[in-house]
Amino acid sequence: MSVTRHEATILEDDIVMEFPATPAQRHVWLKTRTRGADPTLNVAARWHIEGSIDLPLLERAWRLLIDRHETLRTRFAERGANLLQLVLSSAPFSVRHVDLRHLPPDRRAEEAERLGREEAATPFLSMAPPLLRITVLQHDDRYGDMLLTTHHLVGDCWSNLLLVKELCEICEAITAGREPALAELPMQFGDYAAWQEAWLAEGGAAASEAYWAHRLDGLADFAVPVDRVPPAVPTKRGDIVGMMVPAETMTRALAAARDRGATFFAFGLAALTATLNRWTRHPDILVTTQIAGREELDLEAIAGPFINTIALRTDCAGDPAFADLLDGVLGTVGEALEHGALPFELLQERHPPQDNGRRGALNGVNFQVLNSAFLKDSEAGSFALKGFPSLSPGAKRDLDVYLVERTVGWRVQCEYDPDLFDRESVEWLLHTYVRIMDAAASRPGVRLSELPFAPREVPQAPALVAPAAPPVPVAAPVTAAALVADPDGAERLLAIWRDVLRRDVVAPDANFFALGGDSLRAAQLLARAEAGFGKRVGLAQLFRAPTPRGMAALFGIDLVTGAEPSPAPPTDAEDDWQVVPLREEGAGTPIIGINNIGVLHALSQMPGMDRRITCIRMFEPGRPHGIAGLTLEEIASRYLAILRRVQPQGPYILFGACVHGVLAYEIAQQLRHAGETVELLAVANMWHPTYDQRLTFTQRWRMRFSNIAANLAEVRGGQKTWLGFFGTYSLPHRLGLFRAAKRLGLIRAIPPRTGAAAQEDFLMTLMGARNRYVPAQYDGRVVQLTTPDAPSGHGFQPSLGWEGVITGPLSVHKVRHDGVRLPAEDRPATEDVIAAVLAPAGRVATATR
Repeated sequence: MSVTRHEATILEDDIVMEFPATPAQRHVWLKTRTRGADPTLNVAARWHIEGSIDLPLLERAWRLLIDRHETLRTRFAERGANLLQLVLSSAPFSVRHVDLRHLPPDRRAEEAERLGREEAATPFLSMAPPLLRITVLQHDDRYGDMLLTTHHLVGDCWSNLLLVKELCEICEAITAGREPALAELPMQFGDYAAWQEAWLAEGGAAASEAYWAHRLDGLADFAVPVDRVPPAVPTKRGDIVGMMVPAETMTRALAAARDRGATFFAFGLAALTATLNRWTRHPDILVTTQIAGREELDLEAIAGPFINTIALRTDCAGDPAFADLLDGVLGTVGEALEHGALPFELLQERHPPQDNGRRGALNGVNFQVLNSAFLKDSEAGSFALKGFPSLSPGAKRDLDVYLVERTVGWRVQCEYDPDLFDRESVEWLLHTYVRIMDAAASRPGVRLSELPFAPREVPQAPALVAPAAPPVPVAAPVTAAALVADPDGAERLLAIWRDVLRRDVVAPDANFFALGGDSLRAAQLLARAEAGFGKRVGLAQLFRAPTPRGMAALFGIDLVTGAEPSPAPPTDAEDDWQVVPLREEGAGTPIIGINNIGVLHALSQMPGMDRRITCIRMFEPGRPHGIAGLTLEEIASRYLAILRRVQPQGPYILFGACVHGVLAYEIAQQLRHAGETVELLAVANMWHPTYDQRLTFTQRWRMRFSNIAANLAEVRGGQKTWLGFFGTYSLPHRLGLFRAAKRLGLIRAIPPRTGAAAQEDFLMTLMGARNRYVPAQYDGRVVQLTTPDAPSGHGFQPSLGWEGVITGPLSVHKVRHDGVRLPAEDRPATEDVIAAVLAPAGRVATATR
């Protein structure tokens, strides 16, 4: 049956809240008013249903989701020059059901595909909530398709995936006769819209506006060649062409990105940029991409149109080597992400397209990489939902190029505008792109003009050529001969070291870690040094030369001590930055640590240590981390790939602290499932993801008071400022107190919640994945190390919540704080305990289960 929605009369009593619309919503609303019903404003996705097709259950679950998310009960209204979001108390909803069982089996899939295309491309004729449609196409009694279509006014791709994830939990809970395990939402989209309006009004985006004005200055109307002149009235059609990327090409591309210290997104974008440069002969290439727009963890569970677009402009003048192009792209992406909070619609207002019938550079070519986390299958009680490729509602841009990771491998696809391109042209483009990606991965030093390119011989409209811009300079490696005496630079560098280490004097040859430096302070040091000298230094380089003199050499500075300057350590371009070897010889089982370098460094310096010690990482300040949207299991599998490069086979000893301890726990699980031996899992302050939820009200407050006392001790000891003290608590951030203080000029920067601004996004993203993680039982040997600020005493588990989950030998050791966070207590250090546990005759006082 089909469902027809009629515009309902909204009574004043139906409105429960009122919020301003965001710039993105105002832009979409204007499109609906000026262009009428527009299918390109649809967000379409689809899933296979495998199992019992229970329509009443599905309809009940979707109604509960509409009740849960205010944006699905929101109506839009103009009041003067303003657009408002009016949240209603309820919204009528029905599932559309199309029964295909009357058709011959060989016709059902074909008809489902036709109906899927029709549904994706059908615009919303009414703006009455919910701006959401669900259609179930039933192939047989236990198989069908669920089509989900939302309007860009109220959702985005993330929202669709979130809604389906929650739908599955609701269906599973109803089937099992329990309450759905969905946390109470900390806020709704309207709250975010109100905050964004105030933030923009008070100049919060001023720095980003200045950045984009400079970055897009002189931008030509970049456009790719087309097969035909744009029609006077666009048809608003869209189509998708796709192909599998050969496995060997992906292997080479992923390895090449890793070897250059780049994300795969940056590598894929650089290859696309090179392809567009060869195709258009433009030196000035502009490609857009989308970011989730959910920087705060509280926004991850909220449905709404948070997605934002950023523009990535790359200079290909001078025929650079692909490796240099990739380095430039990586820097461009990092800068753009830093300024990604400015609504893209404000950029579009400043850069309207030229009057030639084309969309303009800011809506020309788009690029995205979607990993398997976006297409995860879900169980929903009596059935399962399995994602499969969506269909085009209509082309929003000239070309949308995607690299999509699926269980069967990687796929490249392109959504395109049939008004402009023949299908054969888009197929040619994808084949060319894959060939260029393979060639660039095989020989990163190849120049763009040497990449394989065979033009498609078809009549094409003339491309608009952008004026050439000066090439992006490529920094040469620093050598001893290039070092210059720079007393001012030397003093600035030493001042950064003194400030980070909180010491009055730091000698040129003082060891960073011997002075109490840890991984967090190392990140702060590198971020401060990059800001001061305009060049990124990797953490691996700091560990090879952990002195001011060693860092000065990397910046081409002689500390003017009278000593002969030593050659600079190799640059990150010559290194695998994800692997930091701390001790490269030893006969015992190697120790591999996850992210926490400070403890591993101290362990590597201990007398008698006869083991190789290595730290593996997926994050370094200045590099995009690439873990947004991944589950902890998926993040662990990526770490595991790095670990296998270091040590292909067991046995293994793993170490991780805090959230990295939970990550090490899952890595150990995956190694054991692969048949490997994990000799020991050593962790520090590793909380079970749900342990704090299991504490009583009294226990939680005891823990908070203990944490406050520890933080106050750091303030009194000079290890933390008062601003840093308050910054570790979420309430001032949620209330916007720091944003207000910054706007008033009372503080220069918002303090990070994790204690390290450079690692803030990575750690908060990782902790979000940790909080959603459900650990399986583990029967291997585990050593848990707890510091004085870990909760202890009556009612608290010494293991921090792992009783019954860790079923193998588990010992708990109380240790003092690492580094110089607090005055040393009468307890061993973490590295002392690990060394003692690994020693045949090691004896340490423990609380052992």
